[in-house]
Amino acid sequence: MSRSSARHAPPHDDRRHTALVQDMSRLVRRALLDAIVELGDASRDCAALTVEPARVPIAPAHLAASHPGGPQSRHEARALYERCLAHYRHVVRASQADSSLDDVGAAVACFVAANLQALHGIDATPEMLLRLERQLGGVATLSSAWASASARERQLYFEQMAILAVLIRETSAHAVLQGPAAVENVRRAARRYLRQLLGLDPDQLTLDAGGLSLREA
Repeated sequence: MSRSSARHAPPHDDRRHTALVQDMSRLVRRALLDAIVELGDASRDCAALTVEPARVPIAPAHLAASHPGGPQSRHEARALYERCLAHYRHVVRASQADSSLDDVGAAVACFVAANLQALHGIDATPEMLLRLERQLGGVATLSSAWASASARERQLYFEQMAILAVLIRETSAHAVLQGPAAVENVRRAARRYLRQLLGLDPDQLTLDAGGLSLREA
């Protein structure tokens, strides 16, 4: 695995990654819609979608490359993203900390739950997260972009989901101490993230013991 920054990746690699993210978002949206309208069995047991961890994290440099400011600002952003990824692996997923593989579906579920928490104040229990993971179970195996993606591209996708899950949750917690304006800024970000991933109106969604569902009018 190259130690060079992801910002030096060829444009072709960026296009492939963009296509992967778009295809995964489409399939996540379809899986959740099926679960919401009970077209699929959300309680089914699916093999976890896993990837081998990169020897050196990829996403922190990739995300920091587009961070505003100069080299020092990007260096600080990269360090923050590295801490978020470590926090995800060793705190959020502490029970799987000894695993030699990263669970992609679990990272997507944590990402969705973190944004719903920021937006609606829903504090997901482990049981709720497990239900959401099952709603997403095996979805990426249907993705042609995932099937053709390199190990680096798959790991980049996982790391981004894990980092953003931690970042939005921690930012939301700090915003509560900073006041209503900060809280609203985080809510706008959460709403944007969910629209990008799910293509659904996040204000119409809720997470409970049954998993993700539509909010009652």
